[in-house]
Amino acid sequence: MRTPYRKWSAYPYQGEQVPPVGLAEAGSWELFFLKRKGMNEFTDPFGRPIQWAIKDPNEINWNEEMTMVQRTLLTSNPQQAQIATYWGTGELTEKVTTTIYRLGGAYRLGSPDIARMLAYYHSAVHDTCVMTWYLKYLWDVARPNQYGVPLQTVLFTPRFPGYPSAHATIAGCSEEIIGYLFPQQKQQMRMNMEQAAISRLYAGVHFKVDNDEGLRLGRQIGKMVVNVMKENGVKTYGR
Repeated sequence: MRTPYRKWSAYPYQGEQVPPVGLAEAGSWELFFLKRKGMNEFTDPFGRPIQWAIKDPNEINWNEEMTMVQRTLLTSNPQQAQIATYWGTGELTEKVTTTIYRLGGAYRLGSPDIARMLAYYHSAVHDTCVMTWYLKYLWDVARPNQYGVPLQTVLFTPRFPGYPSAHATIAGCSEEIIGYLFPQQKQQMRMNMEQAAISRLYAGVHFKVDNDEGLRLGRQIGKMVVNVMKENGVKTYGR
């Protein structure tokens, strides 16, 4: 039997004296594509119950994860620090939105097509964020800087629970949506979004499993939205 994981709300951040306080509100917001059935059950856009593609935190060896964070920071190189800073600065969705505009221009798409893409993309990310915050506060999993081990992180640690990583869930969702709209970009998008996810480990603010499981969850939600796009005849470009 594994040792119970540390709770985010029970341990201070490094250098602080009291546990952090967060805001769980986003986890209860309305959903666009997904549906909330009661407090803890959700259905996909077609009314089917969802079995979430993410591990229960009680199944994870957090001591091993902590060792990986320490090793990553101790052996960090300038390239990893640069990756952490690039993806951790500004909104990830801003970078993806720029990609949509760039590719829309390359394919000479008009304003209605671009607007439709953006509407699907941002609504999908919205639902991804709601589910991410729901799970973050449901499970209340501590971050690396709450384990009493001195860490020299590349970036500051956000003040909300760590599991799953929001960067990773947004990245996984983005990969699926953009990969559907622009199939020739799918492989490159996958590489970029996996880098965005692992950047949070390089930054020292997330465990690797936060990112791995976050990607899986984000991809699951993204695929649900892609099915809606297919149903509604949303065009793809560059096959």
